[in-house]
Amino acid sequence: MDRAIFYRQWKLPCGPMIVASLDNKLVMTDWLNGWHHQTILNRFEKLLNLPFKEATTAVIDCAIDQLQEYCEGKRKQFDLPIELIGTPFQIKVWQALQTIAYGQYVSYGDIAQAIGQSKAVRAVGGAVGQNPLSIIIPCHRVIGSNKTLTGYGGGFEAKRFLLNIEGYRF
Repeated sequence: MDRAIFYRQWKLPCGPMIVASLDNKLVMTDWLNGWHHQTILNRFEKLLNLPFKEATTAVIDCAIDQLQEYCEGKRKQFDLPIELIGTPFQIKVWQALQTIAYGQYVSYGDIAQAIGQSKAVRAVGGAVGQNPLSIIIPCHRVIGSNKTLTGYGGGFEAKRFLLNIEGYRF
């Protein structure tokens, strides 16, 4: 079989997603209508140059099952093989996002500090916005330094929905 990025659409209670895998690893759980979706697809094209083929795989099915459990409040951590497709800086930011525990929230400045680049808050914000594994890598747990809701690829309602699952009240 030719190498490809396999994908399937799936609808969460807060919006439709594309769930994709490559070589038995999850590479995307992205908002279908997200403001950054095309940018992520362009990055995959540039870095991987592989076709997207609509089909499911075992890791896609497992990811959808775990995302469903998360949305039902039955799962707090994900146990999935992932591969991060991005620049070294983006990957460093996404790895820092993975350390944010369920029910915890941080600012972009906190992430910049965590990666040892406290002056790179704007660049961190850009990398957070380019996260191809929404929910799995919890970029929704990043809020404004004044504890306000900030932008999110899936939209404010999706972010509010996800934060509410984890107990954050506005």
